[in-house]
Amino acid sequence: MTISWYGFNYFRIQNSQHSIILNPYSLDKNNKVHKMKADVVVFSDPSKLVTNKFDKEVLVIDAPGEYEANDVFIYGENIKGSVVYLIVFEDIKIAFLGEFGHQELTNGDLELIEGADILILPVGGGALSDAKEAVKIIHQIEPRIVIPSCYSSTSLKIKADDIAKFIKEFGVKPEEFEKFKVQKKDLPQEDMKLIILK
Repeated sequence: MTISWYGFNYFRIQNSQHSIILNPYSLDKNNKVHKMKADVVVFSDPSKLVTNKFDKEVLVIDAPGEYEANDVFIYGENIKGSVVYLIVFEDIKIAFLGEFGHQELTNGDLELIEGADILILPVGGGALSDAKEAVKIIHQIEPRIVIPSCYSSTSLKIKADDIAKFIKEFGVKPEEFEKFKVQKKDLPQEDMKLIILK
């Protein structure tokens, strides 16, 4: 599978047959969201759904529950007022924390996402998790791969911390990719990897 990042909290996960889009909305007026084909579109903030139009055959997910589409399984749960998802795609478990705020995860909260292979989570602070909080969550979930989101970038005029703050706090040397390709057999077994998407 390939994971691509389109700014802030907007991602696409795809293989040769299927494509999942996460949070396809822009948070400022300068950035327009370009339309992409997808089988499944996932929103962690249901209020953003109104700004999008999708083809009828697209499965749109914006609430807790269990979903299945073309061998992709998605489990959504409301944790501390935020919809958090576990996506199982090509036998890889991806935890997507969406726009998780400054709450702490309890043992009960962790049941859905603990031990996920890949964790995508906000690290830029503001209303969302900051670097310190993100690192604590990472140690609770213990994924193999961490992909940070919701930090400041040159294209987005939103107040958020720079990625360097999170890298320093996490203490893991990042690897940078335009698009990150991964298969189940490639997942690291010993060390955790930090992947920065450009």
